[in-house]
Amino acid sequence: MDILYKLDPKERYAIDLIKDVCKLKHIDVYIVGGAVRDILMGIKVHDIDICLNANPMIVIENISEIESFKYHEKFQTASVKFKNGVNIDLIRCRCEIYEFSGALPKVEPSDIVHDLYRRDFTINALAYNLNSKQLIDLYDGISHIKKGIIKKIHIESYREDPTRIFRAIRYAARYGFSIEDRDEIAGCLEDKVLKSISNDRIIREIYLICSEEKWTDSFILLGKFNIFLIDYNFIGKPNSIAEYKDINMRFLNLFYSVKNKSDIVSLMDNSILDSDLKKSIIYLSKNEQILKQSLKDSKDNYSIYLVLKDIPKYSMSYLGWNCEFKYKLYNYINNISKCTLDIDGNKIKSFGVDSGKCIGNILKDILKLKLNTGIEVGENLEEIEDVFEYKNRKF
Repeated sequence: MDILYKLDPKERYAIDLIKDVCKLKHIDVYIVGGAVRDILMGIKVHDIDICLNANPMIVIENISEIESFKYHEKFQTASVKFKNGVNIDLIRCRCEIYEFSGALPKVEPSDIVHDLYRRDFTINALAYNLNSKQLIDLYDGISHIKKGIIKKIHIESYREDPTRIFRAIRYAARYGFSIEDRDEIAGCLEDKVLKSISNDRIIREIYLICSEEKWTDSFILLGKFNIFLIDYNFIGKPNSIAEYKDINMRFLNLFYSVKNKSDIVSLMDNSILDSDLKKSIIYLSKNEQILKQSLKDSKDNYSIYLVLKDIPKYSMSYLGWNCEFKYKLYNYINNISKCTLDIDGNKIKSFGVDSGKCIGNILKDILKLKLNTGIEVGENLEEIEDVFEYKNRKF
């Protein structure tokens, strides 16, 4: 059975180069995992993984049409870019050994049988032998694709690697499949298995969920499995000043939708999350109510400016889910934040004002006048003196 005809010509060419070297060197070679799954589902293949029962460097060193590669000696894997632009990952067949639940596995070279056994779900444990042109399906993955099922491969799978819980949710949402292991996952979550893995690993999986086209469906499943207590009405809610093209906005929407904010804040000690997003979430966890009340109480442009000018980047986007602030936020972004003065501290100093604090206060009063009235103060002393008459007025 030849399934390669479903790939584009450049991909087939690169695969043939690999296959020819493997045949010459008597190396078993297989396309594995998601590429086989997506070919069988009629979905465009984005990532091609090829497993070998030998070190990938043997292949790489015998192909002249490789433009560049990055080799990871510990796992004997290589990310290869061919001169025709095709990217392929070459992987040494391996088995994985988990010393305890949640541990990162120890890796040992092995064969295709053990390599497929280590994988997360049956639909991803598929291989295509490039030499014999035969499909290898040891765990009924093809049947589960047809039935629309996400199912683990072996017992204790979710305890060995709790990130598989997030992956089950991601694949279920992506393909519209059901999760066969719902009860087992629920039991694992009741036993707090996510506590056995680092925040980095959890945040990385949530980011992957956020990168999916059907990320909102995944958020719903996060709630259904009680990973987070979620208000479903807030998921994917339109934002008046930001778009969901930004992956960070999708993550922020999760924070907005989660009822117990501390569930997200507790994950902020990580090296994965965008620094601006992390800063905003921490800020909002401490100041959300004060921020909202201050903006609500703002009656003029200058008071809006004072509330919003120094808040972290995504904190303002967070306010965009509140319809009450729609016009104030629009006004700030398109008008207030762009306001500049024609006069500076040096000019004021030239009038004999020496105190830096006084100069700062005068500039604030000039800015207040311009923001609230549109009046621009020039560079003569009389106009600046007029500012002091305005200073204590309210509009």
